[in-house]
Amino acid sequence: MSDPAYQAALRLLARRDYFRAELEERLLRKGFTRDEVERAGGRCAELGLVDDGRLAARFAEVRAVQRGWGPHRLEAELKRRGVDAELAETAARLDPKQLRAALAQALRRAEVRAPAGWWRLPARRGRMVSSLLARGFETADAIRAVDELAASRESEHDALDDQ
Repeated sequence: MSDPAYQAALRLLARRDYFRAELEERLLRKGFTRDEVERAGGRCAELGLVDDGRLAARFAEVRAVQRGWGPHRLEAELKRRGVDAELAETAARLDPKQLRAALAQALRRAEVRAPAGWWRLPARRGRMVSSLLARGFETADAIRAVDELAASRESEHDALDDQ
């Protein structure tokens, strides 16, 4: 027996992964009833085609490392996509290596817009910290990352002056 909602779910999943809530919302928008959608979503989950835990972990890693998103932004975005609050919180906890990579990426993106010598201007350093806070990082992590980058830029600049 053919299940049209399940078949539609398979077609969607053939293109990309979805969180279960996202998949079910797409199926509802296609006109399937709530019962049909829940059955299709449950069947996909049982078969391992939809795995919010796996997808949330991968989503957090990619967004952190490639886009420079911090834990708070990751958690908020996962919740917005329908991921369970506890699962979203767990997935958004970055390990130290991921956190360093995310901070580095966020700082690269912020530094592109900063004027030359930004590290010598307290207001610009403050804006760099604010940029990291807006990307979802903890205050202490943001301040430490900006201070470390500013110190490295100052050292690089001093080395050039000595030549």
